[in-house]
Amino acid sequence: MKLTTSIILRLFVILMVTYHAHAQEGTTEFPDESILAEPETLTWFNNYANFRISDKWFWHGEVHFRFRENENINFIGDIAQIYNRHGIKYIPNKKFKVTFGGVLRVDFGDQTGDEFEDIRLEPRIWHEYLWMMPFEHLRVYHRIRIEHRWKKKFKKGSEYVFNNRWRYKFMMKIPLNKPKLQPGAFYFNPDVELILQSGKGIVDNPIEDLRLYPGIGYIASPRMSYSANMMYTTGQSGDFGGVYRQRWIFKFNVYINLDLRKFDDKIPDTSFYQ
Repeated sequence: MKLTTSIILRLFVILMVTYHAHAQEGTTEFPDESILAEPETLTWFNNYANFRISDKWFWHGEVHFRFRENENINFIGDIAQIYNRHGIKYIPNKKFKVTFGGVLRVDFGDQTGDEFEDIRLEPRIWHEYLWMMPFEHLRVYHRIRIEHRWKKKFKKGSEYVFNNRWRYKFMMKIPLNKPKLQPGAFYFNPDVELILQSGKGIVDNPIEDLRLYPGIGYIASPRMSYSANMMYTTGQSGDFGGVYRQRWIFKFNVYINLDLRKFDDKIPDTSFYQ
């Protein structure tokens, strides 16, 4: 436990030092007081899949369909994004895993006019490191995810700009109707994540998002589980750091775990890999 905590603290310090080195690329002045924008409403349908290809190696895949409000309907008015994330995952033991891969996000614009594109693509490279702290009746997780992304505006002729995201998540799974996390168990899922950004154009808006999303989950089997969350987020606007946006997001998640090895090599207990 002491070794795991030490590794987490050291890695987080390294990330913060690197972040500050990239973030100080310019200066600007804040207004006399910050502005809290009116909240937006969104809905995300998320699918997470892990395919076991050997004893310690997995293929990780995600597909998300994200909707936003429009003038007539809250939460699910228009399609906002289709999100594809894939990667190779290595799990040396049941307390640690590391994943590396790529992302292609398809964004749908909400501005009309000949000067704006209807769709834009945002490619990313990502890697993450997750530590699990197992207790007798619950699980505690620490996750560090780093994303390198190429992003542009919807305005025609806009060029891609490279920047980085630095993400730290703390999460728990607490069984509610069973003595442990097992098939048939409902669980409470408190979850908080801080997302920072750095790079060209990130001057007075390094705090991209703070996400708070408690939820309820259900483990149907070692291969399938579900969860639902109501997420609140706030962070600095992409155009001006003195404006803080707010979002309320319904999240519905499906988790799939499949073993692609030969039947004789399969291990029945796969609860950690959910």
